[in-house]
Amino acid sequence: MIVQPHTSPEERECPVCQTRMPDGLDMRRCPRCGARVLHWAGERPYDRGIVLFNARIGGLTAGAFVSMMTLLLLGYRFPLPWGVVLIALALPVAGYVLLGEGAQKVPPTWRTHYLVGVLALNAGLLAASMAAVIGLLALPALAGIVAAVGTLAWPVIRAAVTASAPRDDARA
Repeated sequence: MIVQPHTSPEERECPVCQTRMPDGLDMRRCPRCGARVLHWAGERPYDRGIVLFNARIGGLTAGAFVSMMTLLLLGYRFPLPWGVVLIALALPVAGYVLLGEGAQKVPPTWRTHYLVGVLALNAGLLAASMAAVIGLLALPALAGIVAAVGTLAWPVIRAAVTASAPRDDARA
């Protein structure tokens, strides 16, 4: 019999003997009756380095998208003032730092959600940047595009991320 989470990952019960399971992610069997925990082994969280790398790259692109949209919204044309150039160049660096710090602080059980969130945010910002280039320069409309595309892309991105989730079949 395979042990599955009862209601949430924090409240696991063995379906055979109803024993409360410890919170360890490396648990392979119920400590009381020995039922297998293979279901949890298939949902192992991503390594911190994978999420950190993708979050930093996502932060760079998110900052670039935001700086492009900001320049378009403010109506800047060439030549740009040096202060504006420095701010536009600082936004990708700020995204790199902020999303990278978030990836380091997120608990292991939330790493997949964080990764999907970063990728969905970038999908929304890409669509909003394209709309801004086309000529849609209303801030509420662009924010709505980011939210709508991010929400619509979330399940697709989540399916792709979880389909390639790390599995530990060698320990079973």
